[in-house]
Amino acid sequence: MDRPTPSREPLRVLVVDDAPDIRALLRAMLSDNGNVLVLEASGGEEALALAAADPPDLAVVDQNMPGMDGVTTTRELRALLSDLEIVAFTAVPGAERQFAQAGATRHFLKDRFGDLVGFISERAAGNGDR
Repeated sequence: MDRPTPSREPLRVLVVDDAPDIRALLRAMLSDNGNVLVLEASGGEEALALAAADPPDLAVVDQNMPGMDGVTTTRELRALLSDLEIVAFTAVPGAERQFAQAGATRHFLKDRFGDLVGFISERAAGNGDR
């Protein structure tokens, strides 16, 4: 008799980027992984409201956005949810230090989508182990 496999909660990933095509591409690339639920925000203010209402497990934050920039968004998300894992996903080389000081744990450049998707997939695979 087959044992039922324990069900895992999907990894809830908040993608914060003002470019709808970037959000759509990440959503499409991660949708193959049934252990990832992608939430989207077009800017920092929206991200904070979403995170406060329904906290994600991981946030992926762009640098250059109208209104609140990515470093400020990272700092505010960290203040709101101290255990939230936050990664920067930017087209700006050299922003790692600012993001790290604001509370980001990793930095991925936008020309390396596969690296970010691999990182998120690894997190999703281990989500039941946290």
